[in-house]
Order: sequence, then C-alpha cells, then structure tokens
Amino acid sequence: MKILVQNCLNHLYLKAPNEWTDNTAEAQSFTTSENAIEFCAEYHLPAVQIVLKFDLDHFNVMVPITPECEQGESQKALLY
Repeated sequence: MKILVQNCLNHLYLKAPNEWTDNTAEAQSFTTSENAIEFCAEYHLPAVQIVLKFDLDHFNVMVPITPECEQGESQKALLY
C-alpha cells in the first residue's frame, strides 16, 4: 500500500511541493497518513485528500482532508 496526497478537483497526485503528476509511480509516498496530513497543513495545500493506494484500485480508500473534498463538494466546485 502507498499513502498519497491527491488534489480532489483535478485528480493529480502530489509529486513535490507545487508539483503534481497523474502517475502514481511518480507521486510522493508517505510513511503514514499522519505524515501526509502534516505535510498538507505545513504547505497549506488546498483541495486535497489522502489516498490509500493498493495494488488493486477497487480497494483504494480516499480520505478528505479539506472541505472541497467532502462528498459532493468536489463535483460542485467543478461546476463553478
């Protein structure tokens, strides 16, 4: 399992501060979800969620970190 940070509006994964990728292999992987959340807070990253990425995608878990990523909010944000 990999612990990744994803922008819930454009679905890109964090590669480095201010750098994003659509390739999970290039994305920065965190050792714990707590480390990922602390990183997001430290860099004030907007519209992010934590993704627990498994080998089989249907097991992936997305945990919203910012209000924009709450259920339904990301879809509303795309409409504005």
